[in-house]
Amino acid sequence: MFVKISAESEDPQLLARLQQLLQEHPGSVATVLFYERSQKVLALSDAYRINPSPVLISTMEDMLGKDTVKLR
Repeated sequence: MFVKISAESEDPQLLARLQQLLQEHPGSVATVLFYERSQKVLALSDAYRINPSPVLISTMEDMLGKDTVKLR
């Protein structure tokens, strides 16, 4: 799953909430963060493999903005 982190979302508290959310939905799908401001890509460790349910995706988009989560 690809997650776009906009400049506005680079808030430590928001990213900590995202980290906790990912850990609450363990599964087999790898998570990759794309930091829009710096154009950096960060593949998260296996500890952040998730089950990409519609509820999880919706919650993440509520936190980070519409169209910030892509499942591939």
